[in-house]
Amino acid sequence: MPADVTCHLLQDGQRQEITFASVSDAIAAKSGLVWLELNDPDKTTLDLLREELDLHELAVEDALTAHQRPKVEDYAGGLFIVLRTARNWDNAIEYGETHVFCGVGYLAIIRHGVGPGYRQVQDRLQAYKRPLTPGLALYALIDHIVDELRPLAAGLEDRFADLEAALFSSGISSDNLQRLYETKREIQALMSAVQPIPEICGDLIRLHPNIVDKELRAYYRDVEDHALRLIHTLDRLRDMIADAMQLSMTTAAMQQSESVQKLAGWGAILAIPTLVFSLYGMNFRTMPELEWTWGYPLTLAATATSCYWLYRRLKQRGWI
Repeated sequence: MPADVTCHLLQDGQRQEITFASVSDAIAAKSGLVWLELNDPDKTTLDLLREELDLHELAVEDALTAHQRPKVEDYAGGLFIVLRTARNWDNAIEYGETHVFCGVGYLAIIRHGVGPGYRQVQDRLQAYKRPLTPGLALYALIDHIVDELRPLAAGLEDRFADLEAALFSSGISSDNLQRLYETKREIQALMSAVQPIPEICGDLIRLHPNIVDKELRAYYRDVEDHALRLIHTLDRLRDMIADAMQLSMTTAAMQQSESVQKLAGWGAILAIPTLVFSLYGMNFRTMPELEWTWGYPLTLAATATSCYWLYRRLKQRGWI
């Protein structure tokens, strides 16, 4: 079996490991659901997968690399679905992609990115008290992916609450603005993972009744509803962060304006003695007050009185 490939046959609540070469035989025998999971496979492994499942070469080519747009494509023999994923891994949000081949008797999952895999989905399928079908397995996989996004959104909400409290308690700082921007970027990345889910579920319900039968439609609608609620939460959180960033910039502009007003006010006060004493520095021969006994004290008193009067007027207007 190629490296990083797991193959299981799920039937009657049991899980049996099978070889990669026996996948096509197990599918032909119709004895259960064949579950394949590949982690960042190379071209050789995907060529073997194409031979075992009789996949379309264009779909296999798309599955070789990540950075595909989320979509559902119908090829002869089965569906090719691209999903974006996000999960907590090593105390950070790690983003990846999951490509799925879904056909009669099998579900083949190709993971791009870090993570523990989808063993939990297998365990969930084994607990179902109904026959395992590719449509049911695909539902469990998509539901698991959406469930992994929900605690990430809750974590971003908590982070924003802390940032909002910091903004009002410690004031505006470059660190707070940077953390707000980083949070906004993570919300956008998370949005790119969840936003295509409702459309994908809707396409599967409407266009692929051979995979999503009548009984499964309610399950897919439930996933669609969970994704829509998550999108609404992220939209609201993104708007709140945009408002907080706008408030921060507005507050910073107001603080800067207040500083400019204070500087302008003190500049106006200092302009009075500057003008008076610059006139005395001209050294004119004929100036009436030069011959007065009280000329110098009166000039100082008039200058001080003018400065004080202007200070009081500016103080009343809130300029200083």
